[in-house]
Amino acid sequence: MSRFTFHSAALFVSGVIAVLIGAGIVWNPVGFHATAGIHIGEGDSALLNEMRAAGGPILAIGLLALAALFARRIRTLALTASAFFYTGYGLARFASLMVDGVPDQMMVWITLLELVVGAACFVGAASSQQRGPAV
Repeated sequence: MSRFTFHSAALFVSGVIAVLIGAGIVWNPVGFHATAGIHIGEGDSALLNEMRAAGGPILAIGLLALAALFARRIRTLALTASAFFYTGYGLARFASLMVDGVPDQMMVWITLLELVVGAACFVGAASSQQRGPAV
């Protein structure tokens, strides 16, 4: 697989996942989290505000990754941001697994997915830096 194809695949996968998750959290945090077995009180406006606020940066990272598919100048930036974003989430979930115990099986798979996507984005960012800046 060529580097361009690998970069594009990493950006597409990371972008689509983040946009779907971010949009889901921003527009319907109660329903979105219920799909993972997490129940949030609908009447708690402070908690809903926090949940929606957390969805915004997730949505933004996804939009950045998707924009980089068309704007080569921001490809390394988007890969690096996605790498830190996904790896950060995955490592935080892994730490929670160690401290809080094993969650629902779906959350374990999500942790693995985040670490894999993060690693792919790190590889993509590193290889794009070796090729030099985009013109």
